[in-house]
Amino acid sequence: MPTDLVSRREGFTLSCLSTALATLLITQPSMASDLLPQSPPYGECTVSAGSSNRNLDDRQDITSAVCTVNWKPKLSAELGLGLNLRAGSNANLAADSGSARVREAYANFERGAFSVRAGRQVMAWGRADSFNPTDKLSPKDFTLLAPDDDSQRLGIDAVKIRHALNPSVSLTAVAVRFTAHITPQGALTANLVKAVEPTGTEWAVKLDRVGQGLDWSVSYFDGYERFARYRLDLGTPKAPVFQGDFERSRSVGGDLALAAGAWTWRAEFSHAILQPGCDQCPQYERRVSRAVLGADLDFAETMNLNVQLLAIRHWDYQAPSTAPGLLRTLALGRARLNTEYAALETGLTFRLSDRLLNDKLKWEIAGVFDLTGQSRLIRPRVSYAVNDHIRLSAGVDFYEGDAQTYFGALTKNRLGYAMLTLIF
Repeated sequence: MPTDLVSRREGFTLSCLSTALATLLITQPSMASDLLPQSPPYGECTVSAGSSNRNLDDRQDITSAVCTVNWKPKLSAELGLGLNLRAGSNANLAADSGSARVREAYANFERGAFSVRAGRQVMAWGRADSFNPTDKLSPKDFTLLAPDDDSQRLGIDAVKIRHALNPSVSLTAVAVRFTAHITPQGALTANLVKAVEPTGTEWAVKLDRVGQGLDWSVSYFDGYERFARYRLDLGTPKAPVFQGDFERSRSVGGDLALAAGAWTWRAEFSHAILQPGCDQCPQYERRVSRAVLGADLDFAETMNLNVQLLAIRHWDYQAPSTAPGLLRTLALGRARLNTEYAALETGLTFRLSDRLLNDKLKWEIAGVFDLTGQSRLIRPRVSYAVNDHIRLSAGVDFYEGDAQTYFGALTKNRLGYAMLTLIF
């Protein structure tokens, strides 16, 4: 994604929304007089200082200033707009430059049991904590320094149609334009050819049920993986290269959350069939299954504990250790690029949090343990609300493990940070 002030894609999306809004206000002058007083913009501005960044490079002692503005006016009882802009300097603590991103810019129409949302929007699927196998649509910016994972989500250009079959069950269909994850560039090697983003339309459907202590959904996705996958190309004239490609994915999944007193039990899974996304790539078919099983507990009035078991099964995995000689070194490099280290990868997550001083002071400590490769990520966080408009926060990201493990390969992303946020 370009880091200039407004990319062409974002400028086009914002221009379309602005034109539609201006047309509505010109043709409906009575609407314009009622619009602003009822729906004022809101948001926050944050000044951050970090010991390094999340770009897997060697930059240190970086500061940033970022503002986020939201505006969700209702044009009528049935029609509303949504706008979310993020702009600032060093937004991802990676480069000394200004950047801006249109995170959301959509129109939403609701009538009876039907709703339609068109434009750029954030869509998060799944009920597990942070690790969501069914979350195939939502791209993220993994270089963004944010106190919570949801802030890393990017909007995608999409049309979403939802029909409420009854008060508890709904059916959702989505058509989207592909947007890739933004990943650390410091990890990329010189002999790497970046993947070209696909242009085909993706689609997904979901049957969702909420209420009476049991929430669940089943879904199907036909589109592309948002992480590029790299293959080793030995046919280049000068040296072997890692060729990137966004794989075609057809995935079925489901999730559930069951509330029982102070406990909430969660489960989520997906099974995907993956193929090359380009016609010129060597053809193959591989299968990947992902599953999460966990629970969270509310206790001592203000505390919460969440624990999850994770599993990823690569059904067609080929171990780098089986490659001969120099090819083994290249195979190990490909495994790091694809974050794929075993046929069965298992892990454990935990999150312990508390709210004190009438919710002014919040702290948590979270961890992810790679049980297969014996690597880990520990994340303590604390925030204090001085008042309704000023918040102080700080945290640490600590990665540890061998280089050929999931979190060991990310040790350059170790950092500590502090933030001052002004809320308006």
